[in-house]
Amino acid sequence: MAGLEDLKRRLQPIFFDADGNVVPPPAADGTSDDSSSDDCEVLDGGTVNLLSRSSDEYNISKLGFHKRTTRPDGDYATDKAYRCSCHDMHIFDSVGNGASSVVYRAIYVPVHRVLALKKINIFDKERRQQILNEIRTLSAASCYPGLVEFQGVFYTPDSGEIYFALEYMDGGSLADIIRVKKFITEPVLSHMLQKVLLALRYLHEVRRLVHRDIKPANLLLNLKGDTKITDFGVTSGLHDSVTMCATFLGSVTYMSPERIRNENYSYAADIWSLGLTALECATGRYPYDVNGGEADLMLQILEDPSPTPPQHMHSEEFCLFIDACLQKDADARPTCDEKYEGPGVDLAEYNRSVHDPAERLSQIAHANQYSL
Repeated sequence: MAGLEDLKRRLQPIFFDADGNVVPPPAADGTSDDSSSDDCEVLDGGTVNLLSRSSDEYNISKLGFHKRTTRPDGDYATDKAYRCSCHDMHIFDSVGNGASSVVYRAIYVPVHRVLALKKINIFDKERRQQILNEIRTLSAASCYPGLVEFQGVFYTPDSGEIYFALEYMDGGSLADIIRVKKFITEPVLSHMLQKVLLALRYLHEVRRLVHRDIKPANLLLNLKGDTKITDFGVTSGLHDSVTMCATFLGSVTYMSPERIRNENYSYAADIWSLGLTALECATGRYPYDVNGGEADLMLQILEDPSPTPPQHMHSEEFCLFIDACLQKDADARPTCDEKYEGPGVDLAEYNRSVHDPAERLSQIAHANQYSL
């Protein structure tokens, strides 16, 4: 109990949902108080209108969505549409569950393509900002190689659900690989890290975004050998190089020390999360003790020396990369430009080796059967 009381004295109040994710603190009336929340309105005809504080307006219906950006003089500067209808989808089965969503495998009938449908309830006020974050990030980079490809979003009025149509990553996540293989060998992991670092560099340097939830479950693979970042529900934008985030959101497990202390933070927070993720994948276990609960875990991250890879099992270059990512001082961490590179491997062959061939053939058969 001493550890918990110490944490309470040192930190501002922290609130968690049922899945261990940090959420905005409740307001005085008991509701969630997120200063960046945006307005939501259900219009006649089954259309959801999401109005962003950045003057972006999103009209989402069962036929897809329109994005409009308004100039200061009131005129529309841009008008972009995505047609992705609920009638164009044939849903097969659930392939995963997150803290706020369920993901299904589906066929996009017009082109007979397998997609992932991510379902979120629009009437859950705490999730609306996540929906807007996902739409903003994905629609602006729908085909960037290191991010999961975005096909569109639609609304089903009968259920009140928003569905994101995303690229189906048939290789699962790094968390799935750890469960099957126990750990990821250094040569394979180094190539995965190269792809993730390129995507993070795009988010940081081009989009000015902090992902805020890098972890094994949010790094996805496909059987072609790609590794991509997903889940942009808690991203935060930095409008210039000196702006810092101050919001406490994301998975505590991979949260950097400056975020746990409720200090301002920036892109280096993602580098810490990537370092922990890489270390977990390389060793097959999360490097901190999680048995004592969230408060004890946060104290370990703040007070204990940063974890390091077993030097007798990993190369000096890999150990130096992990040590650099897990510097307690955020300014001492590398940027995405400073990469770790290892020997060449065939990621496509490796990703295929993880999965049961019979299960893969069954998935292909289901898709082909519907197409026929």
